[in-house]
Amino acid sequence: MGMRKPLIAGVTVGLAAVLATACSSSSSSSSSSSSTSTSAQGTAAAGTGSSAGLGPQAAALQALYSKAVAAGQTSVVIYGPSSGTDQQEYAAFKAAFPKITVSGVPVVGPPMDAKLAAEFSSGKHIGDIAYTGSTDMLTYGQSGWFTPYTPVTVASSSDLAPASVGPDNEFYGASTAVSGVVTNSNSSLPVPKQWSDLENSVYKGKIAMSDPTAVGIMADTFAHLALMPSGTKVEEALKTNDAQTFPVTSITGPLTAVAQGAKGVALGTMYSFYLGAKASGAPVTFTLLNADNYDTSLYDGIIKGAPDPLAAELYESWMFTPDAAKAIAAEGSFSTVNGAVAPQGLPSLSSIPLQPTIPLDQIVKADNDAVSAAKQSWGG
Repeated sequence: MGMRKPLIAGVTVGLAAVLATACSSSSSSSSSSSSTSTSAQGTAAAGTGSSAGLGPQAAALQALYSKAVAAGQTSVVIYGPSSGTDQQEYAAFKAAFPKITVSGVPVVGPPMDAKLAAEFSSGKHIGDIAYTGSTDMLTYGQSGWFTPYTPVTVASSSDLAPASVGPDNEFYGASTAVSGVVTNSNSSLPVPKQWSDLENSVYKGKIAMSDPTAVGIMADTFAHLALMPSGTKVEEALKTNDAQTFPVTSITGPLTAVAQGAKGVALGTMYSFYLGAKASGAPVTFTLLNADNYDTSLYDGIIKGAPDPLAAELYESWMFTPDAAKAIAAEGSFSTVNGAVAPQGLPSLSSIPLQPTIPLDQIVKADNDAVSAAKQSWGG
């Protein structure tokens, strides 16, 4: 399997509100998510946790929990693009460790950089964990903003998907999202099954995607497609077919355009975003390509100077438990733990044909090169 790609700085942080206004997963998928959340919340209220759900390191997790509570550390604050919508994870964690509350601050890219920089400048820290893509995490690590930590639940990096461990154990990949093409269920437009299909003039004026001239999901997609002879041809064809681009700060923009019928195909849409739109009643269909699908990982790192470091260690360790894998799947993504449960409606991650690999230490340069190439044809 290829390396988990980074979720770049173009993620819409107000996702829940966007999806609510834009547009159910199938009734079975919706009820699965609902029942998972309800069950977790009910267990949390009862103040009990499942040892089986915590995995073989349950005793170590409970010991860390007791240590954190004894130190008065009863909260965890997470910064990141999806941190405001990770309610499944927060509820499941609360079920196992009822005295600690997790809250997310939806922030990403330059605003997240500024927030962290301000806290390091002032010495007044609020955030405990940074949870975002490898591009930003590598930058934060180079700035000395992380306290290295190895989760007690990770016996070996081989237990996780490739490239899940950051330099010097400063951060760990916890979840992986897969994107595909989204089409309008009421449209007769043919559903593309491979990248080269998008070269067909039938799609002229009907494609929506993120702006490739800024670091974001399409720039990263093109960086990977460039590893193949046909990759540059695809990008040129999208330009020829007048694909509409949306700011990288509006990653759900293409999805919304298709949900409203303004466009026929949205590229680079994460399955979790699609589930949210479908659950809101949008007439959309998600399709994986026959090859070279895009995937992206989010990484957890404990912020140096975090006010609740023990609680943060507990949460980061918990993210690699069976309970966490189920909660991550319920929201439409995959845990990075090998063999983890798949989101309803998707096959196992190992069976999805993904884009070629770019090593973790080369991804920043590859993305910047893709942006430069895109500017030559798209302008900007």
